Amino acid sequence: PCEAEYSYGGEADLRTHYNICEKNPGHKSFIPVDKFNMKNLPQGFCDEQMLNYIRAVSDLTVRVTVKYFSRRRPATLPDSNKPYPGFRVRGQRRITVGTGCVESVRVYDASTGYTCKCKDCQNSGTPKRNFAIISIKTASHVVFDQSEAEETTCHLFFDSGDTPDTCSGVVALTGMSCRLSVVKEDLCHMDHYTHDLDLAHRLRKIFLRRCHLRYELYDVMPRLGQCNWAENIPGMWPMAFVVSHPHGSSKKITLGCWKSAYESEHDEMASCYIYTTDTCPGSSGAEVCLLGSYAEQGLSTIPASHHGSFPSMAEMNRCFSTP
Repeated sequence: PCEAEYSYGGEADLRTHYNICEKNPGHKSFIPVDKFNMKNLPQGFCDEQMLNYIRAVSDLTVRVTVKYFSRRRPATLPDSNKPYPGFRVRGQRRITVGTGCVESVRVYDASTGYTCKCKDCQNSGTPKRNFAIISIKTASHVVFDQSEAEETTCHLFFDSGDTPDTCSGVVALTGMSCRLSVVKEDLCHMDHYTHDLDLAHRLRKIFLRRCHLRYELYDVMPRLGQCNWAENIPGMWPMAFVVSHPHGSSKKITLGCWKSAYESEHDEMASCYIYTTDTCPGSSGAEVCLLGSYAEQGLSTIPASHHGSFPSMAEMNRCFSTP
């Protein structure tokens, strides 16, 4: 099933769900991001660049909170008779919590000729020409369309504490815009227009660092590949890690491995990956980083978005990835 978390009672209700979780009681495999260090990496993966890459992914991970269910949600999942999440409560106000990831940051100034399209600027006769667009990716069963995006808040840097309000440094992005929702591949792309250029430059710096570290891994991972994984860390190669907000809690990191991949039944250009990395309700839409092998490049990373547990294997999870 899909792994969004639902609540009628707000943050206190989410905390209760975390404490009574049946899928991962105690959440022992979920490592708080503010405590994640080299000792948490499996044998054979203890490398500074690997650690920095995971931290960069974490810095771009966001909690996604939605307060409304669209009236346009379908009755069933694509090509299935299984109920689509939220169909029975269409048009109602209830909290949905998932995870997302910053996928791009674009900064504009007066020289570009573009103007900001935030609500304030749209209602103004003089829209700002210095602005930025922060784009965030999540699952479409978390944020379905524009009506839900308008009721969505994305919390950046929620790295510790019980709630976003108790974590210093948290930034809340409210009033998102749905740029594209692909129900068949369970992906939703949202934009947030902001005049906070300091935040935009900060995120852009992290994003570029992540891209740089990802390419560095092309060189690092073949060296790591010389380790005897079969003997030293069975079941941990190829490694897959997830950064998410289980039950809406502060950011956690889980480690596992991916077992198989196959072509999506909905889109021949998309792939579906199966992995053992632990997830919980609230993990839907999280970035799933799969370390894969390629004949020409040695090894590389494949970013994808968490969907939920695999129907025929409860201990496995799956995600979709598109080029």
